[in-house]
Amino acid sequence: MATHHTKHEEMETIENASNILRPTPSNFERLYLAPEQPVAGVLRYTFANPTPIALAGFLLANTPATCMLMGWHGAGGGAGIANADTGAYFFCGGVLLYAGAIGEWILGNTFPAVVFFDAVAGYGDAPAGFYDSFAFFLVFMAVLCLFYAIAALRTNICLVVILVCFCVTFPCLAASYFYAGAGVGPATECRVVGAAFAFVASMVAWYLWFSMLLEAVDWPFSLPVGDLSSMIKGKSDKLKSAENMA
Repeated sequence: MATHHTKHEEMETIENASNILRPTPSNFERLYLAPEQPVAGVLRYTFANPTPIALAGFLLANTPATCMLMGWHGAGGGAGIANADTGAYFFCGGVLLYAGAIGEWILGNTFPAVVFFDAVAGYGDAPAGFYDSFAFFLVFMAVLCLFYAIAALRTNICLVVILVCFCVTFPCLAASYFYAGAGVGPATECRVVGAAFAFVASMVAWYLWFSMLLEAVDWPFSLPVGDLSSMIKGKSDKLKSAENMA
């Protein structure tokens, strides 16, 4: 009887899950920053969307950091020192990004989980004696963002723009550190240019984050984010089309 009762409860859970309003492909990638992939279970209909949590952490850490790197209104002491917000980097950037990444991982959203986990590594300052060493870290962060930008071509224009901006930001910051380590060259100019592109990425991310909030509360209208999920067909879509034609 217990086994029969358990199976009955499972069937009711599946039936109730099927009655939940499923997001369209464009809404899904807007909410989760990834095309929908088949996963086992109904966790996406049980737990809240973790993407805005991680994105908020990124915004609260990255936006003021870019202002300090550019030296706006004397921020960063005019030398791009961005360690005044160390607490925000760890407790807003780090904690919220990790929380969002774990949530994405639980829901089976691989791409945003990987992006949010790796984004945490981007915060912090290098000691003066390690400029050249830290610059190589920034170089490979640029490589990482390049691969992310290519993969994001199946999500939306906003995310692609954000990642492309960081493909410029990290090489510029790396060049700034290399010049600073050598003691010659346009270190300040490279730092400001890199920070400017990161600032543009932040502004686009604020817009993307706000669009997610509007979707979360079922606002009467949606902000366009440039859906790309239907522009580049996925491998699974091509296989289904081939099966239907056979």
